[in-house]
Amino acid sequence: MKKFLLILITIFIILTCCSCSKERTDISDYQYMYDGMVKEWNKQSSPDRDTLLGFGEYLYNSHLLLFPRETPSTLEEYYFHWTPGIDVDGYAIYFSCTLSEDNYIDFSDGLKDFKLQNGEKETAPLYDDTHFDFPTYILQWTEVNKKWEVLEYVMLDNQNRTVVFVYTMSELEYIEKNSAYNVTPTEMHFLDENFSIYDNFEDSTYDISFLECLK
Repeated sequence: MKKFLLILITIFIILTCCSCSKERTDISDYQYMYDGMVKEWNKQSSPDRDTLLGFGEYLYNSHLLLFPRETPSTLEEYYFHWTPGIDVDGYAIYFSCTLSEDNYIDFSDGLKDFKLQNGEKETAPLYDDTHFDFPTYILQWTEVNKKWEVLEYVMLDNQNRTVVFVYTMSELEYIEKNSAYNVTPTEMHFLDENFSIYDNFEDSTYDISFLECLK
């Protein structure tokens, strides 16, 4: 009887969590992934947080370093999805920005040169022009197809001068269904080991001034 009740409680918790999922699809909702999500978190949980950036249970497990904090004026598409979980939440963030020719060149050059500097150690995004539809810079590719999966990358559509931003914790399929671009690689396990640009993030210095090109 106790085992049966435990199963019912578990099912109830799972269904409750799933019913609380949030989705945003309008470019005017861009700030929701920052301010809006903090408000949602603080309504449902404690202690209060002032950000979901960082690593740990329920957090983004990312600093979203190349995702502007202010809404880009060049924003073309936006999609956000959040699924609360027992100890790990599911997240999906996607947006694209179409730039002028000069700004696109400057952004692409800045992205190519972007790196984290920590003492003598430098960490740059992984460049991939094989597994995606467009040249792609990978900031995180960890725990693929596992509970703590985190994927974070930036794609460059050179022909249309469009920058495509992708971040997800185990919800890439939501982005694929709600984006104009194919964001899924030809294979998921193309790296031999986990990669995260944030492994040496503490005390690192970096230049993200090229994000100004998105304005």
